[in-house]
Amino acid sequence: MLALRVFLLSLISLLGPNSNSVLAQSKPTVEQFGSVLKECVARKEIRLSDNTLDSITKLYGSDTARTVLARSAEFLALFPEADRLEAYRLYSDCITTGLPQSPETPAKPPVTVTYKICSGEYARACQPHDVYLYCYQSAAEWAKSRCESATVQRLSVYGGNKCGYSLDAVICTNPK
Repeated sequence: MLALRVFLLSLISLLGPNSNSVLAQSKPTVEQFGSVLKECVARKEIRLSDNTLDSITKLYGSDTARTVLARSAEFLALFPEADRLEAYRLYSDCITTGLPQSPETPAKPPVTVTYKICSGEYARACQPHDVYLYCYQSAAEWAKSRCESATVQRLSVYGGNKCGYSLDAVICTNPK
């Protein structure tokens, strides 16, 4: 319970002195934030390296922390494409949990939807999916036309029929 309190204090402190919470006046140290972040990662079984978590902890201690940690798109842009699905889990499960809205930015939290997109000649030959695209159609282009921002991660590729098959995960922020 103490770890959760330190973690919430860490997140609330990102809002600065204008926060309506009394807790925001007691900013945890960078080490405390890092420790609680690692505990959350272990509890949620998020697969990111210790070096990556150390970098996020250092980011917390920097002047740009509030800007980067406040928006998922900016946070995810820090990661290589192969790590973005796990980075998004870290962001949604550990970093934004309990983070209240800043008084000067009363924006609604982003809506995110994850789609599995299969590309290939026949939909019936695809692994389980939410969206089917014919041969050579781009999941990134599909996402661009349907999402405010999106992260695409290739999950699998396998041969078959005219063009083979691919399965991609698309994390769609604010679907249109």
